[in-house]
Amino acid sequence: MTAARTSRRILRNKWSLIFVSVCIVLPSIVALTLLVVYQATRHRPAFYRRALSVAPQQQKIAGDELERNVLELHNEVRHSGHWQATFSEQQINGWLASDLMEKFPTLLPNGVFDPRVALDPENAQVACRYESPKMSTVISVSLSVHLTEEPNVVAVRIRRARAGALPLPLKNFLDRISHVAAQSGFPIRWAQEDGDPVALFRIPSEHEDYVTQGVFLEAVELRDGEIFLAGSSGASGPSQVASATPAKLNDQR
Repeated sequence: MTAARTSRRILRNKWSLIFVSVCIVLPSIVALTLLVVYQATRHRPAFYRRALSVAPQQQKIAGDELERNVLELHNEVRHSGHWQATFSEQQINGWLASDLMEKFPTLLPNGVFDPRVALDPENAQVACRYESPKMSTVISVSLSVHLTEEPNVVAVRIRRARAGALPLPLKNFLDRISHVAAQSGFPIRWAQEDGDPVALFRIPSEHEDYVTQGVFLEAVELRDGEIFLAGSSGASGPSQVASATPAKLNDQR
């Protein structure tokens, strides 16, 4: 009898220990998982941290440089002949910081703030802060840019999208891109390249402000810290296609 009672007592203690362990360990694992996810959503890419740290006065100077370069390019494009332009990521980020909200206050979707870019020969990285009642994070996207065989059609391949350090489902993101592009007067269509979504949009070759009819984009190149554009204006058409067409580009019109 004594042995039986002892056995039952040991068994009860064993299950009590298991119960206590579950009550302590399981919530701890859940809390740790939530903490890791939260920290992952709070992750900010290094380039984004650097871009946000630039002093406002430097941003203003860089933004003004971008606007001067855009005006010069506009004046060149309006006349016959070849033209080219280079825009640095410092100029782009300066304009995004100092001029975007002042001059285009409705361009960014609700909850999106402080967009910035980083450029290298392989990718353009774009990041922005996103705030909603359910989430506060940094959205980052990695892109590549090519010309296609169609005149003036640019392909932007979306290689990766993240919320903090976590992969971001692309469907809603792509739908939002289409909506914003349509509102901005640049409707896009979608294709695929090796499973990655590719946004295709056309640069207008004719405009009432052009002195000559026929503006052709012949090169779009991502470089270290800058983007290079080149083309020609005139009715004769482009002299060459200077960028390779994306491989395995499956149009999804």
